[in-house]
Amino acid sequence: DCSGKGVCLSQKSLAISALTVYESPWDAEKHVGCKCDIGYRGPDCSQKECPSGSDIMGGDGNIEGRDCSGRGLCNYGAGLCHCFTGYFGDRCQFQTVLQ
Repeated sequence: DCSGKGVCLSQKSLAISALTVYESPWDAEKHVGCKCDIGYRGPDCSQKECPSGSDIMGGDGNIEGRDCSGRGLCNYGAGLCHCFTGYFGDRCQFQTVLQ
């Protein structure tokens, strides 16, 4: 049911929304999946996405699909980042200065 945070679509419809084709397989109209609203993810759209941005160290950040700017772990229940040691901010976008 997509948890009320998305729409249920056939594989064919999901493919069309991803600008690809999936119409000849026998199950194109039989299997369904969720297309989640912005800010949600997961097979049933129940996971809340965390904020993300560019990696402060120049590594793979949100452009490469990394949560929390690649410097933390996402709590998908709350949609909040838990930053790795040495990083802070709602997106883990700042680095701690050690002395």
